Amino acid sequence: MKNNKCYDSDCNKEECYDPKHYNFICFNPDCEEVPCTNKDHYKRELLHEHQKNTDFDVFDHREEIDYNEDVEISICGCPDCDDDKDNDNHSHDHDHEHEHDHHDECNCNHHKEDNKNSNNDNNEDEDEEEEELLAEGKPLIYNRPIQIILSSGILFIIGHILEIVSFNPTITNTIFIISALIGGYQIAISAYKSLVKKHTIGPSLLMCIACAASFIIGHPEEGAAVALLYFIAEFLEDYSEHRAKHSIKSLMEIAPDTACVKYGDTEKIIPVDDVNVGDIVIVKPGDKIPLDGYISQGSSSINQASITGESLPVHKQVSDEVFSGTVNEEGYLEITVTKKAKDSVISKIVTLVKRSQLHKSETETLVDKIAKYYTPIMILISICVACIPPLLFNEDWNTWIYKALSIMVISCPCAFLISTPVGMVSSITAATKKGVLIKGSSYVEEMRNIKAVILDKTGTLTEGKLVLTNIEIKNEEFTKEEIIKILASLEHNSSHPIAKAILNYADENNISYGEITDFRNVAGKGIIGVLNGEEYYAANESLIEGSEFNISREEINNYSRKGETIICLGNSKSVIGIITVSDKIRDGAEDVISDLKKQGVKTVMLTGDNKLAGEKVANELGLDYVYTDLLPEDKLNLLDTIRNKFGDVAMVGDGINDAPALARANIGIAMGAAGSEVAIETADIALMQDDISKLPYLFTLSRKTMGIISQNIALAITIKILFVILATLGLITLMMSVGIGDLGLTLLVILNSFRISRVKDPLF
Repeated sequence: MKNNKCYDSDCNKEECYDPKHYNFICFNPDCEEVPCTNKDHYKRELLHEHQKNTDFDVFDHREEIDYNEDVEISICGCPDCDDDKDNDNHSHDHDHEHEHDHHDECNCNHHKEDNKNSNNDNNEDEDEEEEELLAEGKPLIYNRPIQIILSSGILFIIGHILEIVSFNPTITNTIFIISALIGGYQIAISAYKSLVKKHTIGPSLLMCIACAASFIIGHPEEGAAVALLYFIAEFLEDYSEHRAKHSIKSLMEIAPDTACVKYGDTEKIIPVDDVNVGDIVIVKPGDKIPLDGYISQGSSSINQASITGESLPVHKQVSDEVFSGTVNEEGYLEITVTKKAKDSVISKIVTLVKRSQLHKSETETLVDKIAKYYTPIMILISICVACIPPLLFNEDWNTWIYKALSIMVISCPCAFLISTPVGMVSSITAATKKGVLIKGSSYVEEMRNIKAVILDKTGTLTEGKLVLTNIEIKNEEFTKEEIIKILASLEHNSSHPIAKAILNYADENNISYGEITDFRNVAGKGIIGVLNGEEYYAANESLIEGSEFNISREEINNYSRKGETIICLGNSKSVIGIITVSDKIRDGAEDVISDLKKQGVKTVMLTGDNKLAGEKVANELGLDYVYTDLLPEDKLNLLDTIRNKFGDVAMVGDGINDAPALARANIGIAMGAAGSEVAIETADIALMQDDISKLPYLFTLSRKTMGIISQNIALAITIKILFVILATLGLITLMMSVGIGDLGLTLLVILNSFRISRVKDPLF
């Protein structure tokens, strides 16, 4: 059999340009036809030229991740908020939110130092910020922001009532002034810092100007209203940010603070940070597993929903891996710790979720750019409205200054700025709780643009748990046991699923391995090694170093039609045996493919298996395209070809064998990331469970997230423009401008964004 140049294993031509052998998807990057029937477009030089002139680094999102880095969650990016965050210095060494809860029990020096630093170094700004957060389990009235809102609000209402009944104006105005001072004190401090320290004009300064000017021109009630309503709007923004932080903190709180460690015949409860790798921890029924490790004694059902999003318990026994934060539902377990608390899977998930805001979406970046010009433009408009009519048309100064103040209040960009990030944080944290780790808001946005999903067969569409199904002797000089011994010896150092199936069979039948020398791997074909002085190879049906197969194509096809993969074991003379392994299609894979196709996404399967075996799986699942008999470099070539033809592509693989393709795709999606650090760090999105059923959820989440964010942006811009027009025409008051144009809009944007957390998985 000859090595074909095309992707049809039945083709014997050295140079083939038959469109149907390529699924009618050509190599010409300038051709948009699907199917393409132009044979001139099937020359690989067209693709190679495109690859030569294209910078694929733009798709490679891999990066070195510092899991000790502490990243602050930020929602609003206005100058006032940025200033607060610059002064919010945290010196924690790592990301454990729970570690500071047990300092009384811990005598380690770095915790003492942290306590000292936290007591001495935190400035007044940080203390004020902490006070603004609503304390859990504490009556609302005891929280400072609520006290400010109530006291300022009560005074405002009293002043308004006195004004209506024409009470003494001096007393009435004094009440309004006190109300404004209570509500505007922190706003004034924020304005001062923004102007003096950062030399920027922030929303707080504009509100202070509007408030003071209202009193000067004889509208004290409006000045008090500006201070009160803007404080409430800022409180809502702080609360939305607090909620975002708390949703991430709640992930970390999944893991226990302490662990019961076994020391000989005694047990001792100590902080998880003090547990070392190799220690044995005891987990009783109903308790959470405190640290990552493996079971050294006992068996039980483990609820892994906190990691994988899957609520059904998984049975675990001796040697099985378990994760911090999962729940032991039944039996007594002894677990040997394999990772420190700061290196656990849940800790890394929290770090990556917090880091996700570093990868901003294009929409967020665009909003930030617009905001830079938005406030100066609105200030210019306010000055024009205040000055031009009185100067040019002799209009009343007080009337037009009042209108200008309304526009100035409307110019606050906070509601516009939070329209995107609050939605992105909601989206990423909601996905994490379902076992889907998204490493940046840019990937949430980009997911909706994916036009084709490329899936590896083994371990992605199938379970990847191959089982040896048949051994056929082709040389009577060898027995079945000898064939397995040779094959197991060759495969002993391989991590390929086929190797695992063979080694499992050998172990189950007590067949020992031999020592292999001069081991070589021939990519995409097989392996070669010397055992007891004789060279053997284990390969697919491709030709290995001139050896000829003494088997017919029909014999190979008979196995392939059953969906079985064959391994030919041979020596320098002939094939001595054919071993077959089979794999099971994942439960629910057909529903996943069907749903993706309904959403308009093309589905493509790539595999190194032969044509009949690959097409059997593709036909069962209803895939759009299938490519078989692929070498590793073929996968990258086809990925580029499919992107040229359909648009943005997502690659789904295991994160290890498929790492190059995951890095090359627009979105790399790794499966089974809970048990693989490589998968977590290689991909843009990681499915914590070894299951593709979350793919439709990803597309649904992306589209609904971006739909809600688009609503927020459109709503913010529309209301702002409308209120500028109404303010210019004198149809709204200053109170309405801040109450609806800022406070009301902020509340609406936040509540709309919280809808994202309720996006449901379309398959369940």
